[in-house]
Amino acid sequence: MKFRKIQEGKINFYVPKGRIYDAPVFFNPEAELTRDISISAIQVFQKQFKNKITICDALAGTGIRGLRYAKEITGIKKVILNDKNPKAVKLIKKNIRENKLSRKCISSKEDANILLRKNVFVVIDLDPFGSPNIFMDSAARSIYHKGFLCVTATDQSALAGTYPESCLRKYGIKSIKTEFYNELGVRILISFIILNLARYDRAFIPLLSFSTKHYYRVFGRVEHAGKIANLLKDFGYVNYCPKCLERKIGNIEKIDSKKHVFENCGLIYLGKILNKKFCKKVLADIRKRDFRLKKDEEKLLKMLIEEAEMPAFYYDLHSLAKKLKTNIPKTEVLIKKLKKRGFKASRTHFCSTAVKTDAGYKKFCKLT
Repeated sequence: MKFRKIQEGKINFYVPKGRIYDAPVFFNPEAELTRDISISAIQVFQKQFKNKITICDALAGTGIRGLRYAKEITGIKKVILNDKNPKAVKLIKKNIRENKLSRKCISSKEDANILLRKNVFVVIDLDPFGSPNIFMDSAARSIYHKGFLCVTATDQSALAGTYPESCLRKYGIKSIKTEFYNELGVRILISFIILNLARYDRAFIPLLSFSTKHYYRVFGRVEHAGKIANLLKDFGYVNYCPKCLERKIGNIEKIDSKKHVFENCGLIYLGKILNKKFCKKVLADIRKRDFRLKKDEEKLLKMLIEEAEMPAFYYDLHSLAKKLKTNIPKTEVLIKKLKKRGFKASRTHFCSTAVKTDAGYKKFCKLT
């Protein structure tokens, strides 16, 4: 295996030469942004935890994620960099030595599920190529009862409604095609995490969730079983009419008084997927660092903070304009109009041409 040496953050490391998807050990350079945000999110959690933490990078690949955690986060006790691919483990060891992190980093060659079932970790990071579904039960068993869980999903086509049966098979929820597909995908992923942890008397509280490029990323704090009941109260159905784009959330509906025939998705989590206070602290931490993509990360976090208090699901103005056969005002003009009428309104990171509001479908359409 031939290598090339690159730098990301404060780490110099080796990656295989050649095309990304043909390489014997996977490394995704486009995930730098999510690695940066993960560093700041875990740092904020560590300060709240007030003790040194152990982190499990369960699917480490080249080891870049875990190495950066060890180097760039304070309050780290140990970072376990695990991969079942022997070539990956060999490369991880090489990169640990290169960065002189042998005191903090431990390489591991184990099936991720077996590793997780044998140990308890304060922080678990699941960053698979594809779906995290096959690792979630083991993560639920392994995570410390006051821990922090970070999960990536790259199978957007299943979660976002392109392949509903695939979503049902992997996540136990059948997705539907909508114009708010990215948020629906993130919420299905969060629902899956909540329900898996609830089986082991752990409450997963979403703190930071976003969609960018080809993946969904979710961060949440684990709390005691007493919080599960409140989480489950926020589960309901999304009822969606693909003909007129009407949507209703809550109880399941097949048809309403206006003869809207709804497609249904659920039960899914309809509560908050962003904690405004936590997001502000992550933004403050990012601002202290010299990340290469700092401007993009600040922009994303500002938008997440703006939409944190908004209700579930956004309105894509392009889709509505097409359906209503009308010219819709510019986004900022529409947001001001909504706020003037006493409604909450904001942009959303999920879609550059969309608005989030509590106005309701009919009132929103009238205002456009």
